[in-house]
This record gives sequence, structure tokens and C-alpha cells, in this order.
Amino acid sequence: MQIKLIAACLLGLLAGCVGQGALVSGVPTLPTGDPRQERLVFNECAIYFAAVQKLRADGRKPTGNPTRGCPAEAAARPTDINPMVSVPAVSPGFPQELYGRMIARGVPSDLADDIARSKAFWDLVAFRDSLIADF
Repeated sequence: MQIKLIAACLLGLLAGCVGQGALVSGVPTLPTGDPRQERLVFNECAIYFAAVQKLRADGRKPTGNPTRGCPAEAAARPTDINPMVSVPAVSPGFPQELYGRMIARGVPSDLADDIARSKAFWDLVAFRDSLIADF
């Protein structure tokens, strides 16, 4: 009986998450509360807030809630999501994962393409790579 109840709760929780996009995630080897982990999440969230602001300025709306689960303070961080002239291609691993999370959270693909060529995107990738290199 308890197993059925637990299974039902888990299925309900999973069903509630379908279509909402992946939560912001950091580096699995860093403990929750680690300042580096918090900075990583904060910087990713700042990108989502900037994307929503850009969409609103263009008279558009996201298809989901890109800022879900993000600290509200990240909205105040200046974040340059404008595409740069020369950037690397989105490569497998974290850059592709981050791009996929933007899409899953409701950032339209044309804006996600621009963001994937932005300073904010590649600064976040470089910061995460530096965290991984420390382990």
C-alpha cells in the first residue's frame, strides 16, 4: 500500500514537471550551498531573465517560464546576451546542454541561437569548465 502511494506521488510530481523544462543545474560534484555552485546557477538565471526582458522588448513572450526556479536577484544582473561576431560553434557537452535547457524552458529557438553566440553564454561555459578542471 505504501509503495503504491509513493509511486503515485512520484508519478504526479513527474507529470507536473513535464513540459516545464529542466531546472537550472550546476556542477554535480559541488555541494549545494557552495559559492561557486551558487554563482554558476545565478549566472545561468541571469541569462534567462535577460532573455525574457529581450522578448518583452520585442513584443514577444516565451512559450514557458524560463526563470522558473531562479533567484529573483538574478534579474538585476547586467547580462550581455547579444550575439558576438566570432564565436565557437555550440559543441557537445555543457554548451549543448545549456542550449537545450534554454529551449526546454521556453526561450524561442531564434533567441536561443543568438544567446548561444553571446558573451554571457560563453562566459558561463568557461566558468563551468574552470570549475570542472579544479576537480
